[in-house]
Amino acid sequence: MPPKRKYNDEYIKFGFTDITVNKEVRPQCVICTTVLSNDALKPAKLERHLKTVHLNFSDRSREFFEGKKENFKKMKLGTSGTRFETSEKVFHTSYEISLLIAKSKKPHTIGETLIKPCLLKATEEILGKEAAKKIQDIPLSNNTVKSRIANMSQDIEEQLICLIKKSPWFALQCDESTDVAQCCQLLIFVRFLSGDNTIKEELLLSQVLETTSRGVDVMKIILDYFEKHKLMWENLAGFCTDGAPAMLGSRSGLATLVKQKNPTTLTTHCIIHRQALASKTLPKEIAFAMKISIQLVNAVKNSALNTRVFQKLCANMDAEHETLLFHTETRWLSKGNMLARLFELREELKQLCEPKIEMQIAYLSDIFAHLNHLNLQLQGSGNVKLQGSANIFVFEDKVRAFVCKINLWIDKTQVKNYSVFPTLRVLIDDEHYKCFIEDIQHNVLEHLRVLKGEFTRYFPEYVVVDTDVVKKLIRNPFTVEVNNAQEEMQEELMDLQNDSNLKSSFEYSTNLEEFWCKKAMGYPNIRQTALRFLMVFSTTYLCEQGFSSLLSIKNKQRNRLNPSDDMRLALSNSIVPRISQLEGNNSYTFKCPVASNCEDYYVIQHYKILKIQDIPSDERWKHAEASIKIHTSSRDTKDLIILNKINDVVREILDRISADPKKKMIKNTKK
Repeated sequence: MPPKRKYNDEYIKFGFTDITVNKEVRPQCVICTTVLSNDALKPAKLERHLKTVHLNFSDRSREFFEGKKENFKKMKLGTSGTRFETSEKVFHTSYEISLLIAKSKKPHTIGETLIKPCLLKATEEILGKEAAKKIQDIPLSNNTVKSRIANMSQDIEEQLICLIKKSPWFALQCDESTDVAQCCQLLIFVRFLSGDNTIKEELLLSQVLETTSRGVDVMKIILDYFEKHKLMWENLAGFCTDGAPAMLGSRSGLATLVKQKNPTTLTTHCIIHRQALASKTLPKEIAFAMKISIQLVNAVKNSALNTRVFQKLCANMDAEHETLLFHTETRWLSKGNMLARLFELREELKQLCEPKIEMQIAYLSDIFAHLNHLNLQLQGSGNVKLQGSANIFVFEDKVRAFVCKINLWIDKTQVKNYSVFPTLRVLIDDEHYKCFIEDIQHNVLEHLRVLKGEFTRYFPEYVVVDTDVVKKLIRNPFTVEVNNAQEEMQEELMDLQNDSNLKSSFEYSTNLEEFWCKKAMGYPNIRQTALRFLMVFSTTYLCEQGFSSLLSIKNKQRNRLNPSDDMRLALSNSIVPRISQLEGNNSYTFKCPVASNCEDYYVIQHYKILKIQDIPSDERWKHAEASIKIHTSSRDTKDLIILNKINDVVREILDRISADPKKKMIKNTKK
């Protein structure tokens, strides 16, 4: 490694002072503020810069450059010496606004068409025209916002990969869906232990499946991603899917392929999907009532005229609502909401259905209200205590409790106690419906028994109390017999059970995750086992949320968008982009591309042929298939904004070139 050169006071006659960048002394031009490399601290190279870039000043005296140096000291420069302090604030603001655009799932053009004009108008009205001029310099063009979002997305992904590698275990949930452009979008979320010993959930991967969506296709994407980022299959604790044949097939299903990579991985079928499937089966008469309900809604909603007439009828009758709700099979809560609204407007629809059908609709409204409540609890949003605690043990308790409730409801219905069905009870207490009570009791009992059978079929592991010693240990380590535990854990378990402080923490801890992640760190073997089970996903609810966000991000007006970067920023919960570090990677990097040539170039982008990967980085620009460089001596903020616009245009052109599959080109993002 060559020795570092030192600055000499005589170099001022060439128009150069010194600046320290990354603990290295470098020459800086007092005219254009250009910072050259330490290797350029030679009189010949400094003089070449003066005569090449500032020919008009090459015959000036030393006193002239001394005066420039004094003025130079009064200028507010950034830490790198190449940009003004106000310019750094402009860049930071550009990143912050781009982050807000991505978080709000808005089009990239909104920065240029709405946000910036609003900022300019508000600033001019409140602070005056001079302040508005500074706002004008904020780059918020479509391409700039897109570039900022891409940079922040890459930074979040890098942070996420580092956290996953540090976590002892991690789990995945995976699902795919078709977007508005008929593209098959794959979403994969990851659950891991973060640095503050809390379990976090983040979007790991968002990618398009170009052709088929078979298990082998999804597995190839996961394999490539694991290989690219060097993620360990041995640390994969759980894998959750929606239960489709492509996901759970016994031969080529995704879960089976994952098991082949790591046989110890716990593969699970989304508990919400199972609950929805168990709720579908209805006895014949109840199913007929459901069919009539859907037909009633469709009769009103399918015609614009009928909708307006029904709305007017409801208004004249002072009804609480004026519209009915559609039933959507793929939406978990829509069936219960549709039935509840239909029963609330029963007076307006009284002529359209028989009293017996009306009673069956009342029962369906009640039972689906209970099912919707369970569904919300399994999503983690129906109970405040479940926020940040979505492990398999919590959801297992909820399902087991619901099965017990079904047994209770059967017992009550047999003695004609309908207290758990308040809507049906209103009609049963009415004299006009007494002749149908026996039939309704039979229908209700039949459906409850069918419902219990379906839950038993879809949740066989939850119907009986789990006898697994490991799971019992995780649920309550202080009640497990030491002799029943694995031998390598027995002594550690004895120490744990006799730790009075830890026992007190367990009794007052809000959930299992907090106890095992933060409190039990002194017992590593048992803690590792507990974390492996706590890391497993029970549902694919995060994927469902992601697809809802995808509807906003990629809509009919933006159907050609690649939403991956926007999705990562919009769905990121705990990881924040390091904007202060990203600012140093923007396009305003002035450097001397070759040591023997000290002319300053503004490097926009390099696209290099694959064959030159063995060539040293500093020499690659010579072999670039496409290399755009703009010569400039100005460091004025407005000039930099213009350069940014040129950068956007050229980058878009080169991106289109590189997208051609016939051209073997890769982008160099390193400045």
